[in-house]
Amino acid sequence: MRISTDFASLEFFYSLACFTFILSGVFCAVVRWCHMCHPFDERGDFFYPARRQMTFFYAALVLQFPYVLCPSDADAWFYVRSFGILFYPVCFAMAFHRYFQMGKMRRNLSSVLYFFLPFLLLGTLSLMVLFCKNEFLVVNKLVWECIMGGLSILFSFRLVQENRWLVRMVDDYHTQNYSNDSDFPFVFASKVIYLPMTFLLVMWVVFLADSRTLKAVIDLLVTVWNVMFLCKILHPNKIIHTEEDKECMAIMEKENLQRVLQESASLEEMTPIPDESRIGGADNVMQDAFEEEKANLRLQMEQENWESVKKEVLIIVSRRYLEPSLKRVEVIRDVSMMNHTLAGTFITQVGFYKLVNAFRVRHYEKLMESSAGTYGQEAAAELCGFKNRWALTNARKRLGDFDYSLIEDYI
Repeated sequence: MRISTDFASLEFFYSLACFTFILSGVFCAVVRWCHMCHPFDERGDFFYPARRQMTFFYAALVLQFPYVLCPSDADAWFYVRSFGILFYPVCFAMAFHRYFQMGKMRRNLSSVLYFFLPFLLLGTLSLMVLFCKNEFLVVNKLVWECIMGGLSILFSFRLVQENRWLVRMVDDYHTQNYSNDSDFPFVFASKVIYLPMTFLLVMWVVFLADSRTLKAVIDLLVTVWNVMFLCKILHPNKIIHTEEDKECMAIMEKENLQRVLQESASLEEMTPIPDESRIGGADNVMQDAFEEEKANLRLQMEQENWESVKKEVLIIVSRRYLEPSLKRVEVIRDVSMMNHTLAGTFITQVGFYKLVNAFRVRHYEKLMESSAGTYGQEAAAELCGFKNRWALTNARKRLGDFDYSLIEDYI
């Protein structure tokens, strides 16, 4: 590759734009690796779970450096315009999976290949473009375009899967724990959910347009975005009060422990214990039968309590649904001590968001019927527990298939 020395042409602008882009990545990588806000640095792996991945992805932008040295080189240009469609699907898929999956990465062969294959390819091509004297990419341009495009589509399947999983996970967490849209805590996730597809679309435009000027403009815009996104992720985006909810549930579990032990003791008293002197070598068989009998008794008790627990939960919700920020943990806390688990199961089956907002929607409908136009939509919605009329509209959309007969006796 011949290094360009012509600083009076557009090539200098192309080179400078890409170099600025790379510098922003290196700067963001250093800051992301070295800085964690206090006191969150004491639990860095929880509050910054994707810190290592984001550091690597920022730093990996340096793979575009051959284009900085000679933007007029045909191979360098082909390589750098293909860079984005391979880099960003893997970057976002792995970062999203690490940040939002709340656990360890899947270290199976497919995940390892998904991560290393594109960077191995980009790294190899970068070195070949940098040190090979003869052009090798543009000689078979169509073939290489098909290879790059095909690999990008293949890598994008995983990104789409992660994106769909994230959408479902966020929606499920919100609707199982909160009753109002504006209280949903994963604001950060909702803001970045569609970011990967936007980036991928832009990179495909650069790849297909084959325009160095467009590439330079995109480089400068993404440089600004790199810094802005860094500022956003430097402060933890994991919501603290979700941890508080977990602590509340943990406290309730501790309070239940003694009663659970007492229940187990009573079950053991209710189950006849075989005489060991008579069973001889059949200890294991009798022990299995004993455990099965205990399980059956426990299941029977749960079935007998199921209807009473449903009734108790519905009564509590009917009493508290006008509270705009009612949460699942608050309802379960009001349930009698021994029924927390069954109450949680019932709420999960129905959906906490749907259950609470079904009461609110029914209240709203009856209020509008009886008021004869006295209240506007906004005022009536707020009187029925919604924070605004948009919350009412969203609730109605989500309640399309809800069985209102479940709550009719409690309104």
